[in-house]
Amino acid sequence: MGATVTTGKCAAAFRSNDGELLYILFERSYEKNCYPHTDHWSAFAFGTREEVLRRAFVGASDCCGGMLQSRSGDIKPENYIESWKQELNRPVPMRDVVVALKFETGWRAALPEDANERVLSTLQRAGLADRLDVIRNEGMTTTLYGDTTLLRAIYGVDGELSPWRVFTHSDTGTVPIDVPPVRNVSAREIDLPSPRCFAIDADVRLVAGDDGKWSDGQWAYSALAQYVTGPALERELVQPGFAKATIPVVREALKNAAPLPEDTRITVRRTACKEDHHRRAVDELARGLGLIGEGDQAPDEFTFLFSDIKGEDADSVRYRVGSMRDVLTWDVPETAAPEVAPAPQAVSATQGQLAVA
Repeated sequence: MGATVTTGKCAAAFRSNDGELLYILFERSYEKNCYPHTDHWSAFAFGTREEVLRRAFVGASDCCGGMLQSRSGDIKPENYIESWKQELNRPVPMRDVVVALKFETGWRAALPEDANERVLSTLQRAGLADRLDVIRNEGMTTTLYGDTTLLRAIYGVDGELSPWRVFTHSDTGTVPIDVPPVRNVSAREIDLPSPRCFAIDADVRLVAGDDGKWSDGQWAYSALAQYVTGPALERELVQPGFAKATIPVVREALKNAAPLPEDTRITVRRTACKEDHHRRAVDELARGLGLIGEGDQAPDEFTFLFSDIKGEDADSVRYRVGSMRDVLTWDVPETAAPEVAPAPQAVSATQGQLAVA
């Protein structure tokens, strides 16, 4: 799978006829594995400042694993976020475009015919279900400023359809307009996090949640992405600058996590498996630990020490442990301090991306 390369950003703003200040975010990009590399503008977020900023944080999470890059390479998620905040502080005007709402075929249709039921659900949630009959029959001509509520219900951040279907970058102005700026608080006012994490292997981390419980193993970049769209985003909305200050701290903690203590106890519950392939994975784990023979089924529940993973298959067994979802309980010794230390040596190059729970 190729990465997306971002080459430009644009925040456009307007006030609806009801006086609400709203934004539409456009990003210029191309797909790295498609040739020629011709970039194009596309609208990807429509809503209030908070709503579109949330959507920008999703893009920042894609930077963590390299799925969103610049022409020169990887982007730090905190830099991606800050660049969008700068755009939001100096938006260009969005013209009062006319949008024809009609169900049609074609991938660029404003309302694709196969989206009928999804649009109905959207309008029902917004209290606008009465508009659907008109749209279905003769279609409806709307304007961005006058029909903002309707268009936002369909194409907004919480809508069912993407805003690129109806908004184009050519409908924006060039001279920035004045909006209430949002400034970052002083870095001294931000309490830096102290992530609790251990390295299962060179790439996979065990991370404690806010409740102190250890989650399933996950790749370091995936754990960082979850932090970006979770705590970093929520705190950023009330304390601007939080993401910029704390994301680097979490990234370094994950990168340099100390090895998981050898006396960590891991309990596996085969009864928690919901799919056959999950049960097979548990059986393979038990077999790799030498608990069962070839063709045998693992016990409904068994416990082992992390130090029990050894031998020529140790790397693949560690990876299997780090890949499992919802079937493991981790008992890390209370005396173990997750201090920063060099990560373990890399494991098999055949490892794939872990699924996010």
